[in-house]
This record gives sequence, C-alpha cells and structure tokens, in this order.
Amino acid sequence: MPENINRQKSRRQYGAWDKPGVSLFAVVSQEPLNNMLSMMKPLPKGSSDYDKDAYPMIQKSSAAENAVYRAIKFQVEQLALKRRLEMSSKEEERRINNELMRALMEERRAEVVAKSKLVQLQRNVPELRDLQVEVNVAKVALKVRQQMLAEAQARSVEKQAERDEALAQQQQGELQVLKEKLAADQKAHAYREALMNQIAESTEMRERKQHETKLQERQELINFQKQYALEQQQEADKWAQKRKQLQESLNKTFAQKQAAREAQEMANRVRPQRGILDSYGPTTAAFVAKDMKRRADEMQAREMNSVRLGLQLSKIQHDRSARDELLRDLLEHEYSVKESKRHLEQMLERHAECCANHEKVGKQREEDKYFREQRANIGNDIRRDSTSFGERQHHTYEHRLASMHKKNEQCYHYMEQQAMANEQRRNADAEAARNIAATWAQLQEAQDAAVGKERLRVLRSQPQEVLNAMRPYIFTANKQKVLNLETSKHI
Repeated sequence: MPENINRQKSRRQYGAWDKPGVSLFAVVSQEPLNNMLSMMKPLPKGSSDYDKDAYPMIQKSSAAENAVYRAIKFQVEQLALKRRLEMSSKEEERRINNELMRALMEERRAEVVAKSKLVQLQRNVPELRDLQVEVNVAKVALKVRQQMLAEAQARSVEKQAERDEALAQQQQGELQVLKEKLAADQKAHAYREALMNQIAESTEMRERKQHETKLQERQELINFQKQYALEQQQEADKWAQKRKQLQESLNKTFAQKQAAREAQEMANRVRPQRGILDSYGPTTAAFVAKDMKRRADEMQAREMNSVRLGLQLSKIQHDRSARDELLRDLLEHEYSVKESKRHLEQMLERHAECCANHEKVGKQREEDKYFREQRANIGNDIRRDSTSFGERQHHTYEHRLASMHKKNEQCYHYMEQQAMANEQRRNADAEAARNIAATWAQLQEAQDAAVGKERLRVLRSQPQEVLNAMRPYIFTANKQKVLNLETSKHI
C-alpha cells in the first residue's frame, strides 16, 4: 500500500489520492480534513492499482456505485485537465509577452543607437553640414523665386486691367468726338442752307477758331510730349533701380537670377499705349503714334540690351565663382590628405627612433654588465696552488684563455639571440604600423560610405523643386541620374 501511494504521488496531477487534506474534486480546499489517508481502505489482494476502474479509497460493491465513481472521477480529471491547461496557457502567454517585450526593447535600443550615430555624423562631418546649408539656401531661393513669380503675375494682371480701362476710355472719347463732329457738320449744313449771307463771316470765324484750336492742340501736344518724356524718364529710373536690385540678387543664387530674368522678361513685355490725341484727327494721331512707337522701341531695345548684358555678366561671374570654389575645395582636400599622411609618417619615424634608442640603451647596459661579470669571473677563477711561479703563471694564462673563449661564445650566442629578437620586434612593429594604417583606411572608407549614404538620403528626402533649385556643382553625373534631376544641371 505505501508503494502504491508513493507511485501515485509521483504523478503530476491534482486529485484526492495525490494530496491529502483536499476535497474529492481537487480544485480548492473545500473540506477541513486533517488526513484523508486514515479514511482509505486497502485494495483486495491480486487487484491492480493501474486499472482505470481501481478505486483506492473504498471497495466497489455494486454497479451503481461504480457508475457514480466513474462519473465523479471523470469530472475530477476534467477539472484537473482544465486547470493544467489554463496554467499552461497563462505561462505561455506570459512567456510570449516577455519575448515580444524583449524584442521590442532591442529594436527600440537599436533605433536609438542608429539615430544617435546619425545625429553625431551630421554634427561632426563638414560635408553633411555644408549639404544642409546648401539645402537651406535652395529652399530660401525657391521660396523667393515663387514669391517673385507671384508678384510678377499680379503686376501683369494689374497692367492688363489698366490697359483695358485706358482702351475703353479712349474708344469712348473717340465716339464722343465723332458725335460732336456729326452735330457740327449738320449745324454747318443748316447754316449754309438758311444763312447764305453769313457765309463769309462764318468762314472767317471758323478759320479763326481753327487757328486757335491748332495753337491749343500744338501746345497740348508739346505739354503731352514733355509729360510723356518725364514719365519715360521716371520709368527708366525705376527700371534702372530694379535692374540694380536684380543684379544684386543674381549674385547670390542661380535660382534667383533665373527667376529675376523671367520676371524681367515678363515685365518688359509692355505694348505702347495709344494717346488721347488720336481723337483729334488722322494726321495728328498717326504722327503721335509713330513718334511714341519709335521712342518705345528705342527704350525697349536699350532695356533689352542692358538686361542681356547684365545677365551675361552675372552668368560669367557665377561660373567663375563656382570654378574657384570647386578648385578651393579640391586644394583643401588635397592639403588635408597630405597633412594626414605627413603626420602618420612623422609618428612612425618617432616610434622607430624610440625603438632604436631603446635597443641601443639595452645593448649598452648588457655590454657593461657582461664586462663586469667577465672581469669578476676572471679574477675569481685564478688558481692558487703550491707549484712554481712559472707553472702557476702558465696555468693561469691557459685558464684565462679558456674562460675568455667560453665567455666569447656565450656573448656571441647572446648577441645572436638579441639580433633575432630585435628583428622579430621590428617585424612586429612594422606589422602593427601596417595594421594601424589599414584600420585607419577601413575606418575612413566606412565613414565615407556612411557619409555618402546619409548625403543621398538627405537629398532623396528633399522635394524635386528644392533639388532643381540647388547649385549644380553639388551633384555628380551619377547623383543626377539617381535623383532624376534635369540633364542641363552639370558641373
């Protein structure tokens, strides 16, 4: 019985036969029983406790009790299975949540590290800082260009409205003059029909009035010409001031010069207006129109020539400044490379000199130590016996020669070892220097690659209008192809 109880306790299942003191349903402690083992009865001999229908607590005496037992046992097993599955699902869910949280934390940490590296690269690399400055300049230039185009369009609309209004007023004046002329002709015809006797007087009065009218018209024409010349002079001064401002803006950016050129070309499309004196007669109108057209053509030609020359001069200055800046950048890069190489060579030379001095000092110390030991050994190895003086001198001389030969062999062997060690050390130092140079080159290449990727990423993040507004020497042919820029923008 105890063996069966131990075997049943080894099962990982909650039940009344596993843990004493719990209820039959094995879910929670429901009955305050001290020890349920004291209530159990032994199985009959020969029965198997592995049987599914074995009941370790009481002996089954009838089919009804067996059915009740099986039903209760099935319920207990279902409850235990449900509890075990619930616990397993919760543990699995907790494990999955922990793994997901750990993966999210790792990903977030990697993103933070990459972002910090990117910020450090943008702050420390001059090329990226210059690129950001160029992007900002292009954005400002694009904004100024759009604003100037909008202002030019608004001015053209206003001028068109003014021209339409002046044309309408001129047509109305011509119509009024025609009406007045028709009334005067009718009145003259009536006078001729009714008052033949007053023809001479009327003719004289009409001639006098015509003469006065011609004088007045001539004076008005002179005044109009003066006023027109004054207005043209003011307009010329105004355009000269605008051309000066345009020249200053053209020196700043290529985009501003292009926008100013388009605005100036659109603003110069001014047609000569017809004068009010056209209503006085065909001869006066033709004369005034021809004179005004001639003056307008001359002024427009002078303005076009000045604008064209100013644009050509600004373009030449811009090309020269771009070429000078490119040459300056190339010279600065070449100077920095040469300085880095010279500094590395000086560092290697100083290291080699230090190693050589260290070797010389070590050899000198070893040589001094060797001679001190040799002198001490020679003095200690002299034999002192009772033989004759000559024999004693002879033995002393032979012993001295043997000691010197032995010491020389040891010295040569030690010097050979030192030479080999020095050669190995020099080779190791040279290999270390090569490794340092290779590592430095790899780091420089990695940084150049990272700078190139970041530069391309910054350029790709900008709109197409900003890229087109940037100065052309920034882009190479490959970058123009990758960024789909205009084919006319080249270095």
